[in-house]
Amino acid sequence: MSRLLLPFTVLMIGLGLWQVGGPEQARSEQRDAQRLNDLRALAAYLTCEKMRKGGADFICGTYPRDTDRFTQQPFTVTQTQVCAEFEQSDRTAHRFPDEVENGCIRLD
Repeated sequence: MSRLLLPFTVLMIGLGLWQVGGPEQARSEQRDAQRLNDLRALAAYLTCEKMRKGGADFICGTYPRDTDRFTQQPFTVTQTQVCAEFEQSDRTAHRFPDEVENGCIRLD
């Protein structure tokens, strides 16, 4: 009985890591979460500045990070959206479907 316990345990651990992705998957998700937070801050700032230029009396704060903190690549900024290269773009879009589309957040 105990001879079967070790292979069964190894199999279960392997299946668990395959299902959830393991430590590298978790690190990648962590980096993408930070990218998303940086994009949110940049989008909020740019939206605030746009409203301020339109006559609203807002204090928008300091200009947030506009480059990827891990790759140092600049975020893509247009009049309508801010974009980043996510490591797991499909997973990020699936987790935040109302917010992220094709690696971009729309500016209001």
